[in-house]
Amino acid sequence: MKLQCLGAGQEVGRSAFLLKGHKNFLFDYGLKLNPRTKYTEDISTKSQAEPPLRVKDFIDGTILSHAHLDHSGAIPLLYKDGRSPLFSTDATLDLSNLLWNDTLKIAGYEKEEPLFNENNIFDANESFFNIKLRTPIEIEKDVNLTFFDAGHIPGGVMSYLEMDSKSIMYTGDFRYSESFLFKGCDKKLPKVDYLITETTYALNTHLSRKNIEKEFIEEVKECIDNGGIVILPAFAIERSQELMYILYAHKVNYVPIYLDGMGKMATNIFKEHSKWITDIKKFKRATESVEYIKKHTQRKKITQKPCIIITTAGMLEGGPVLGYIEALGDDPKNKIILTGFQVDGTNGRRLLDTNKLLIDGQEYKPKAKICKFSFSAHADKKELDKFIDKVNPKKVFCVHGDKEAVISYKRDLIERGIDAEVPTNGSTFDLD
Repeated sequence: MKLQCLGAGQEVGRSAFLLKGHKNFLFDYGLKLNPRTKYTEDISTKSQAEPPLRVKDFIDGTILSHAHLDHSGAIPLLYKDGRSPLFSTDATLDLSNLLWNDTLKIAGYEKEEPLFNENNIFDANESFFNIKLRTPIEIEKDVNLTFFDAGHIPGGVMSYLEMDSKSIMYTGDFRYSESFLFKGCDKKLPKVDYLITETTYALNTHLSRKNIEKEFIEEVKECIDNGGIVILPAFAIERSQELMYILYAHKVNYVPIYLDGMGKMATNIFKEHSKWITDIKKFKRATESVEYIKKHTQRKKITQKPCIIITTAGMLEGGPVLGYIEALGDDPKNKIILTGFQVDGTNGRRLLDTNKLLIDGQEYKPKAKICKFSFSAHADKKELDKFIDKVNPKKVFCVHGDKEAVISYKRDLIERGIDAEVPTNGSTFDLD
């Protein structure tokens, strides 16, 4: 049996891993949100989503861990040349459809050729098989698949595959500890022969979540009390909903809170898949404390007095957020607060590193205060260690992390006596 890395090798984005045995299965097929990595290149160059390496082998099925774009975004590409089963959860399919259709919409706005079309999305949906948690399913002869809750977003799973007398677990993205929305990943896990694990925060130890929230709320209140407006760029799926919940839980309700962009539709999908959320009643109350922005004409109106605006995109790579920054960024009373991982080369990383970002191809330096808080939905180094101890693999493949992170974590694992590898895109490994 062999494992080939087609994406997310020494990078964050475009996850794709091909397992080749008597049957072939693909774990994820995502997009990299922005392949640029240098700030010295032509600033007028448009950022583009980059797919994984092409799948050259016949695949007997695709196993989708969750709906974030860097894991699900290129799935319809697989249906340009035919169909194969797509194994995931119903929540993941609903959220993925939201992203796939948005990809087509953006391509239409920008008058660009999309990577896939509506027929490919239709074929992906027609090929879908819903698999419940902790329920082993024989997806091919002598191939068993079991999903475990990843604690990351609704529908997000860790995949445990048994094939050719070996066991492989692919984590996708997972959160080890509990948050407002989710209980954290399943801790009752089987031992595995091979583990493919994300290492997004392998260089970090997360600070106390309570302390981070306290400091975040203080920054928000300071801005509001000084007559400013808070812009919260947020991923449409998970981060937008978590920020609503945090603001509600800390009773920051004395100014209007608005939700703009694709997070509105994602929030409705969250409510439809309530079983994934720890306290759905409280979550629904939090969503009721927020006003949705439904028309473009509302945007100018809401920027006239103190308020909080949660809006896509979380890495400032498009969406309504750039319009808000352009309209409000020159006022030093206002704040732009980033709460998510900023991939190298994105507008969000540019803003953190240089205090500048690109709007319509032009460099812009806001006077508004820039803040960063880590509301991570990923395991940190200590949690990765705990997780690996639980599943006790013979070998670990460190993926979905910046080069420095994956190499450092491989070194740590080897020092602990655990065999580890750091794949590069295109590399193949024998699973003896």
